[in-house]
Amino acid sequence: MNKNKKGFTLFELLVTISIIAILTAVAVVSFGGVNKKARDSRRMADLESIRIALEAYKQINNAYPVSLTNLTTPTVYLQKLPVDPKTKVAYPYTPGVAPIYTYSIGTSMEDVGSTNCASSCGCTGCNYKVVNP
Repeated sequence: MNKNKKGFTLFELLVTISIIAILTAVAVVSFGGVNKKARDSRRMADLESIRIALEAYKQINNAYPVSLTNLTTPTVYLQKLPVDPKTKVAYPYTPGVAPIYTYSIGTSMEDVGSTNCASSCGCTGCNYKVVNP
């Protein structure tokens, strides 16, 4: 019999596969929160761009709009209204009473520890908002 056979034993293959599985599990757990933080950053950037567009609208019209759709037509303050990156739903906008000198926009952040927001921002369970007194 020839004892110079080349190859791996079953035990060596099982150990290698186990090590790879453990490393993969650690990587998935480590990078799992990255997507949440990226979506939260996008939400904050979206609300900031809406805030800037609202301020530009107010400079020209002396009041905030009744609806966010006024930011896209007839004068374009935003190319399109931003939507939540996960749910694809528009951010809730609550204008003040006429004359409209205040507003509130809120969203729900996925990352725990974000700023709390009152229910007056128009969203259910939101924990981040942009307001103008």
